Amino acid sequence: MGKSASAPPPPDYAGAARATAEGNLDAARANIAANRVNQYTPYGSLEYQVSGEDKFGNPMWKATQSLSPVQQQLLDYQNQASLGLGQLAGKGLGYVSNMLDTPFDTSALPSTGFNPSQSYQDAYMQRLQPQIEQGREALDVKLANQGIPVGSEAYKRAMLAQSQRENDLLAAATTQGFGVGQQARQSALAEQAYLRNEPLNTLSAVRTGAQVQGPTFVNPPMQANTAGADLLGATQMGYNAQMGAANAQNAANNAMTQGLFSLGGAALMSDIRTKENIKQVGWLPNGLPVYTYEYKDEFKDHPLAGHGTHTGVMAHEVEAKYPNAVITLDNGYKAVDYGQL
Repeated sequence: MGKSASAPPPPDYAGAARATAEGNLDAARANIAANRVNQYTPYGSLEYQVSGEDKFGNPMWKATQSLSPVQQQLLDYQNQASLGLGQLAGKGLGYVSNMLDTPFDTSALPSTGFNPSQSYQDAYMQRLQPQIEQGREALDVKLANQGIPVGSEAYKRAMLAQSQRENDLLAAATTQGFGVGQQARQSALAEQAYLRNEPLNTLSAVRTGAQVQGPTFVNPPMQANTAGADLLGATQMGYNAQMGAANAQNAANNAMTQGLFSLGGAALMSDIRTKENIKQVGWLPNGLPVYTYEYKDEFKDHPLAGHGTHTGVMAHEVEAKYPNAVITLDNGYKAVDYGQL
């Protein structure tokens, strides 16, 4: 009733959004700073510092890890050892490269005792030859002493047995020569394989040197992440509340105005002297103030009054603006003809 409430001006949503984003960014910076926990252990320390700002104005952090004096000394020793091992590894790499450039050569391996070389067999036969010759001479003397002539059947059988003994010696010498040759070849082959693998084994041993170990730090609990103030949401809620208040006020004004206008041409006792508990609650479109009130006890039963709370105008204010709408009753009190308002 009375003057309608105007809708609030629309808020600056873009500004509220920027303010919200800035608040979130500040909260993110605070979260990052809260999680940069400096640590100090018997083996070393880990410290965080702001080293500057990026092009967006965000702080740039750096983490500095420092070792205790004893651990730093150990690290220096390990670095020196690693440098020396690296140099050795470089030499070993060249060593391996030379080995790979040299094909595996079997031409220098000893023979097994077969042709084309019979060196082991010949050596055994040379040792056995005097024994064979002595055996033949002894057999000839023996046969002669026994009166067995050369060319006789007995002589031939004796010579055949001697030849078989000599063949057995020859076969044994051949077999033994072959075994010695085979063993010599296998030994030489194992030596060649050792010489070929030795550079690889050396390089592998050099590369397994001690590695540098840094101190281990604890994992601090992450601090709770919080967002900045939701200024955009607060702006929207404030605007909605203002719109709701304006709509409620307009609805109340409309309801009271319709209630007064529903009186039509009725006249009500509106003299302020007949009323009590008066409260202004709004305005009519014509500019007159509207009140809620109760009639005093002595007027409640008057035909133009009544019991309970009423809503309306004051006669003296209406008379000042619309005198024709005010009438004076026989008892001297004034009443208002609402049909003329």
